[in-house]
Amino acid sequence: MTFTFIKQIKKRVFFLALIGVVVLLPIVMLLIMKMAWKMTPGFSLNLAYVDKTDDSEERQAHQAFYWVLHNQQIKKADGELYDKTTDYYGVFPDANGGHRFNDFDQFTAEELDALSQELDVLMLADTYGVYADQPETAGAGLLYGGLSLNDIALFRNMKQAGKTVIAEFNVLQAPTSRVNRRKFQEEAGIQWTGWSGKYFASLDRDSELLPGWAIASYKQNYEKDWDSRGAGIILVHEDGRIVVLSEQDDLETAKPQIKTFAYGINQLELPHLQEFPYWFDVMEYDDSMNHAISAYQLELTEQGKMQLSQAGIPDRFPAVLMQQEQDFSFYYLCGDFSSEPVSMSTSRFKGVHHFGSILKGRKGIFGENEFFYRFYLPFMRNVLKQHNQVES
Repeated sequence: MTFTFIKQIKKRVFFLALIGVVVLLPIVMLLIMKMAWKMTPGFSLNLAYVDKTDDSEERQAHQAFYWVLHNQQIKKADGELYDKTTDYYGVFPDANGGHRFNDFDQFTAEELDALSQELDVLMLADTYGVYADQPETAGAGLLYGGLSLNDIALFRNMKQAGKTVIAEFNVLQAPTSRVNRRKFQEEAGIQWTGWSGKYFASLDRDSELLPGWAIASYKQNYEKDWDSRGAGIILVHEDGRIVVLSEQDDLETAKPQIKTFAYGINQLELPHLQEFPYWFDVMEYDDSMNHAISAYQLELTEQGKMQLSQAGIPDRFPAVLMQQEQDFSFYYLCGDFSSEPVSMSTSRFKGVHHFGSILKGRKGIFGENEFFYRFYLPFMRNVLKQHNQVES
């Protein structure tokens, strides 16, 4: 009987110890990751981030880029971490619920030249702008936005000074004027075809995910009612044309795939294959100036290939473009890469990206943070690190 009692006690102790390990291990790991982050030396970079759209209190559109800055301990010259609500150029909220603007248009030519010498990195993130009302057509009710001549002048100066410039997705679209678009494209060696696209989980007419303008545009273009169902991709041209690719009839794989080539895999630690569910633009480029690090691939049926061919859209086009001349580096992200939600609270833990699948749930992938952890984070981390190594 004594032996049985001792055996029961041992079992209870074992199970209590096991429960303690299960409960305490994650806490201990988080504490270790937090301490490791605090002990990471980091480095200073003089960065200019441009966002002419998001002046919300949360600045959700800034999250991805500033998460990388915080997680990698990339700091301002004074040693402080960058603040996503103040350390940028573009639109800001004012005390009366309106807007105020702080951008490069206030600079003289001499001041822009001096700024290009001070800066290490320029990030042109979002120029979609601020509108009086939700615009039915591009540019309607525009209060502020678009790529300006001074933005382009600073880009040119950064290029001449051998610095790093990153531009993303919508800087070439409305409300950027066609004149300014042409100037930037000539300087950068890239060209927007006018086509943009996005994956939609449901093309059903009554889906909350489907924008109303797509149904109206489809009827105007084809003179028939919307009849697509299931997942798919919608491509729209700035002149009003629209192409709808459904998984049922036109696509072998619904989501666009980003395929990365040798440089991106070896130097930037990008995955060979990555799904991309956000807005993208169909770009062309001067291959004497740029090369593609990654490309979008649309997996099409014969019917889908015919649709794209008739519209003059290729089934493969660049996802990330890179230009390097001596010390100058230019990257164009051909999609809304910075949009994926990520919590700033996780940025202060070293190695947290390894646990992305646990944090957001996983069904074969990292959940809603898959693109951020697998593609955006290693891309930005390595681009910024490369600049620091050049400076060192």
